[in-house]
Amino acid sequence: MSEHHWEGITVYVSDFRYHRPETLDEALRLLEASPDGVLLAGGTDLLVDLKQGKRSHQDVISLTRIQNLNAISVEQDRLLIGTAVTHNQLIHSPLIRAHCRVIAEAAETIATEQIRNTATVGGNLCTAASCADTAPILIALGAEIEIVSRQGQRTLRLADFFVDHRKTALETGEILRRIIVPIPPQGTGAAYQKFGLRQAANIAVASVAAMVRVADGMCEDACFVMGAVAPTPRVSAGAAGLVVGRPISQLSEGSPLWKQVGRAVADDAEPIDDIRGSGEFRREITATLARRALTMALGRVRE
Repeated sequence: MSEHHWEGITVYVSDFRYHRPETLDEALRLLEASPDGVLLAGGTDLLVDLKQGKRSHQDVISLTRIQNLNAISVEQDRLLIGTAVTHNQLIHSPLIRAHCRVIAEAAETIATEQIRNTATVGGNLCTAASCADTAPILIALGAEIEIVSRQGQRTLRLADFFVDHRKTALETGEILRRIIVPIPPQGTGAAYQKFGLRQAANIAVASVAAMVRVADGMCEDACFVMGAVAPTPRVSAGAAGLVVGRPISQLSEGSPLWKQVGRAVADDAEPIDDIRGSGEFRREITATLARRALTMALGRVRE
């Protein structure tokens, strides 16, 4: 790596080999042959890190030429989202809009138009930042991921993919191939709520995704997932336990149970103090976002 100075700015230029395989098998072989090889999809995080000298790799392996990694399809009541699908593809996909529009809504909150045109859903998940916007709603919807290597493939619940802040369950030589989202059945409502300190290029201070499934006026299933208030996306088992088996009439806005749900989600958070807000502030915001997400999700069941 070489260091260059220009008008008071230091730029690091990494020396690496750039590969553009045309098949997944070729990418896997390249990854296996390079101990420190790194995958490139949109590059909105990786390229910045390389320029700033935060990371250095001998081999950069692009996924952009591999067929179907940037495709969205439906198969047996499941949405299949390729790892190299961009966020703007999610936003404008007729399949996403028809079957699970809340995914598009979450993608709309990410960064800027320029970033959304380039950044990929697989990259957003594999970067594993606690404030990632796609992870909470995908987890709430019961998403799984398909991981491939030279040894074969495995399927993992997305909720189990995140090990720590910026650390995933991907093993050496593995590639996240696609995200598998069950198409929500009738009676399902879902919503994503996010709070940040600005509108443009907004980074979540706290976020909550909610999913509820209703039949005959009763809540049959629910999931609440927090973002930016724990090292990884955090599922609130306590909140789900409060609403499952209850009549949705008890969950109306302002009701005692509705308030309890917000507090239960916040109690399961593990927020930190940083430049965007204190841990206590984040916890209070999380409670509010959870209640809003619940109300919106229930409203969508009735649509």
